[in-house]
Amino acid sequence: MKNAKTERIKARQNILSEKSDFNVIEAYKAARTNLIFTIEKDTDKKAIVFTSVLPGDGKTTSCINLAVTFAQTGSNVLIIDGDMRRPAIHRYLGTPASPGLSDRLGGFSDYEDCLYPTRYKGLFVMPAGVIPPNPSELVLSDEMDRTLAFLSNKFDYIFVDAPPVGLVTDAAILGTKTLGVVFVVKQGATSKGAIAEQLKVLEHNQAKLLGFLLNEAVDERAKSRYDGAKYGYY
Repeated sequence: MKNAKTERIKARQNILSEKSDFNVIEAYKAARTNLIFTIEKDTDKKAIVFTSVLPGDGKTTSCINLAVTFAQTGSNVLIIDGDMRRPAIHRYLGTPASPGLSDRLGGFSDYEDCLYPTRYKGLFVMPAGVIPPNPSELVLSDEMDRTLAFLSNKFDYIFVDAPPVGLVTDAAILGTKTLGVVFVVKQGATSKGAIAEQLKVLEHNQAKLLGFLLNEAVDERAKSRYDGAKYGYY
């Protein structure tokens, strides 16, 4: 129990708040601007998938923090925990773990029962739900299409935290049902060869790549003083 509580506290420390460093906040705002200009406007699709090569690259933190910055513009934003094998969003944002996505796709829960508000205005969460025996089949199902279409009528943006594309096919499948995929890369941890290999997986599945988000890329020498806060180039 103590380890679980410690894990929750540690996870939430990485999420943007009024106490976050100025340079970190600005980095995510810059990513928000780039993403807004990248996504297709003339479409009914509202969902963006976040994935990485392997666990630990920061995709979940990046997904949440970008969703927070989008909500700060006054948009209604939803985060879907699409990792039905190792769900984490509920720990970061303090929501129930279920009912959620798997319960909705399995027909066990209504939409309203699977949506939870967060402490951020305009930001909601659909957790992964009860861990199912067949996550990939649920993601591939027509019910997933209907769920994304229904939620796209209720929210301005939907951010899907998918499993690492280097482990399972879920992210590639989701990439074909959404606006596309944001590939999170961790500085000094993800090799170019691994990235190239997984990009082939996305291409083979005809999933659109929206771009890369470089995580933990800090040039300490570039920091300067700006309005009393440290400012770095990321």
